[in-house]
Amino acid sequence: MKLYTNHEQVILASSSKTRINYLKQHFDKVLAVQHQIQETNIKKDYSKRSFINLVKLLAKKKAESIMKDYPVNIIIGSDQILVCDGKLINKSHNLSEAKKNLMNLRGKKHTLISSTYVIKNKKLYFEETKKALMLFKNVSQKKIEDYLMEKKKDVLMSVGSYRIEDNSQYNFLKILKGDHETIIGFPLKNFKSKFIKDKV
Repeated sequence: MKLYTNHEQVILASSSKTRINYLKQHFDKVLAVQHQIQETNIKKDYSKRSFINLVKLLAKKKAESIMKDYPVNIIIGSDQILVCDGKLINKSHNLSEAKKNLMNLRGKKHTLISSTYVIKNKKLYFEETKKALMLFKNVSQKKIEDYLMEKKKDVLMSVGSYRIEDNSQYNFLKILKGDHETIIGFPLKNFKSKFIKDKV
């Protein structure tokens, strides 16, 4: 069932295909708008923050960066980071880098941290940050290469260089703790609950 927003557009401050498609399943009108922040500059300073504070800050700044252009809309800022061996793993710039990242993840547990910051009428409307503990299975190098050959640039849009929606085909991930919404990067259940409550 879709959530109808009185024909308002829900603005996603992101170009993530996964989140766009997910939101379109549940909202009447969704518009994706590229945020106006320099993530690299913020991440350079992450050593002075916890990983959770970093991802919360990124989600907040993404939403706020387009707020002036959509003052009466619902604006969703979302961000997700991947932490493995105590280090932040960023999105890959090319397939060679993606292969290196996936080879490094083989057989290892890692944490996905997702944060969502929603603005409505220029004010904070909803905020949530959650973690998921994942295991990237010890798959063969050929399986990784086949995956990258098929998905190509799609994997460059995701932290860790993989997409959870591809797991049913490739079976390279195991969810150890956390829920699907955290891995997708949007807490639909809790946001939907608040949205419906406020509409009543």
